[in-house]
Amino acid sequence: MSLIATERNIFPQSYRGRLTEGVTYDYRNNKLLWVDIIQGEVHRLSLDDLNKHEVLKWSDPKESVGFIALTKKENVVLVAAKSGLALGDFSNGTLEYFFKYPFTESETTRLRSNDGIIDPWGNLWIGVMTDFPISAKEGVQPEGKLLRITPDLKVDVMLENTNISNGMAFNDNGIEVFWTDSLNYTIYKFDYDPKTNKLSNKTPFIETKHFYPNENDPEPDGLVRTVNGHIYAAVFSTSTILHVNEKGELVEKIPVAAKRCTCVTIGGADDDDLFITTGHLKLDDFSVKIDADDMFGDLGGFLFKLKVDLKGQRKNVWGGKV
Repeated sequence: MSLIATERNIFPQSYRGRLTEGVTYDYRNNKLLWVDIIQGEVHRLSLDDLNKHEVLKWSDPKESVGFIALTKKENVVLVAAKSGLALGDFSNGTLEYFFKYPFTESETTRLRSNDGIIDPWGNLWIGVMTDFPISAKEGVQPEGKLLRITPDLKVDVMLENTNISNGMAFNDNGIEVFWTDSLNYTIYKFDYDPKTNKLSNKTPFIETKHFYPNENDPEPDGLVRTVNGHIYAAVFSTSTILHVNEKGELVEKIPVAAKRCTCVTIGGADDDDLFITTGHLKLDDFSVKIDADDMFGDLGGFLFKLKVDLKGQRKNVWGGKV
């Protein structure tokens, strides 16, 4: 099957962001959520009524949003922001911190949240990495971490000295974890013991340099796992979504009319829509207007929607109080 995400697949047509990411489907109300990391925004779109597009936005321009998750309340999302966790409430339009990461002053300045996942037990796994102002001067540094935060806000460091901690997935019973190490061009698989909370047997599952030998920087980004163990992974800077089977073997590369593919999920009423987020080519140049009417050239910043044959794993819900 050959799919191509072109301007015909832009969804929704009226919206274009800077660095759209973290796309999430809420099966309880048929709504699609995503973030714009740089803009510090959380978006929610009703797939039953495309006129219902809601936005939560930080007022502080130094803030960002790296990851969002569903909670027990449909109108409230868990937001992994620059320095900790917040609740975004679509009922009243608010974004408010309730927990700050236990970081040093230097770490609080230098780090921000990136991608994450809610595990089958309601815990948050969240990667933190070098923040934009620092990386613009120094590049991304191996100062990141992968944290596991329980519903009662106990923090465990699962991995240290990471660069860009990115897309994650658990297998159906939660004893295997897939974790993306973007700058090493690898999605690793670990064995996981939920009783001891230990990761072991780190092995490469997908090495994107193998699938993209002619690309300089095929960085794997956000991903989604299907119910039969396939993985769709956005590969930044390649204009493609990589689809592999449960053994990590190539099924297809889905071309996208945007170089910077950032994240994917599967959802929709029939659970057969692949939603793709992308980044604008000039995402960090705030003198450039991000124009949803501009359909010429690279279409970064738009979201895309395609039909697929496989059903995605449902997102788990944050186990904490909301």
